Amino acid sequence: MMRKVVLIDGNILTPLGDLRSTWNSLLSGRSGIIQQEFGSVTGRYPLGIIEDLPLGKSSWNRLQSMFDRLFVNLPVLPEKTLLFCATTKAAVDDVLHEKAELHGQPWQIADYLVNLLGLTERGTTVSAACASGTLAIIQGAMRIAGGECDHALIVGIDMVTEFTLSGFDSLKALSSEGARPFDTKRNGLSLGEGAGWVLLASEDSVRSREKILASLESWSISCDATHITAPCRRASGLIAAIEIITEEASVPIGGVNAHGTGTIYNDSMELLAFDTKCQPGIPVCSVKGGLGHSLGAAGVVESLLSSLSLQHNILPPTIGLETPEESNCILSGQEPLPLLYPSILTCNSGFGGINAALFLTK
Repeated sequence: MMRKVVLIDGNILTPLGDLRSTWNSLLSGRSGIIQQEFGSVTGRYPLGIIEDLPLGKSSWNRLQSMFDRLFVNLPVLPEKTLLFCATTKAAVDDVLHEKAELHGQPWQIADYLVNLLGLTERGTTVSAACASGTLAIIQGAMRIAGGECDHALIVGIDMVTEFTLSGFDSLKALSSEGARPFDTKRNGLSLGEGAGWVLLASEDSVRSREKILASLESWSISCDATHITAPCRRASGLIAAIEIITEEASVPIGGVNAHGTGTIYNDSMELLAFDTKCQPGIPVCSVKGGLGHSLGAAGVVESLLSSLSLQHNILPPTIGLETPEESNCILSGQEPLPLLYPSILTCNSGFGGINAALFLTK
């Protein structure tokens, strides 16, 4: 018998602040994306940069500062908590600039966090493109559901770096004006930086229902196996992932916190999947128009924002959206959207055609 998994605590760090500040800013239509230069990359870009973090040649120093701010209110963790850390590139710029011993690279992050947080069990790094955060949550949930542990700490983190900024620019994937998810005139994504931690637990180990932020009723993973950077135009992978969710769900999907990058092909693929597998009139949002795309951190950030959506029974407006793409979904950039039911599908898709989805309920 698989044990039920719940979210019991968490916080985020975004260009709009912590979890509550980010939520309130999104509801008011405030964006954390501004036009600016970054490092030695030529030009100005709309970026979601977290304020008051050190800028300079050492991306490891910046990463450490993000962790220090992220964990300010981290509670005492239960004994034998397992750690899963999601990132795509971590302190990658140090590979470009530093000749000394490297720190803060993706394969080193989990060990660093185990020592920083005083954990007794070895940590796991999950690096699977833009679905990393969601996949890390799924890995932790699977360990809990299977009885391997009672608690799992999921940490997602990624920064804007010269490496990632130059890379997405070379793919012609960046918007020159700012991401406009699901808009008819969308023209690319905006990179942002973000971090988040979420503590998962088995429901039977939680003493009070008041400590539960949301129940993780089911999850799914799929792969398009179509292209290294482009999603399947027929949305085959995401459709397969949603099918698994709907087959296992005890209640209908009440709303969708989508990946919603603002690129032409991602957004059209997602809307096709939602039109195909969700009921007409399903409310859909993306937070990346206000926060930017935080890559490996996105799934953790969006899962916690989804827990607030469940508490308040609404999805935040999709900042940057002015003229919605034609769809059976309900999309809005001006006002919050009410959930149809007390449940949310939150999903992420990444390079390599990977798709990961969580189904959260009250």
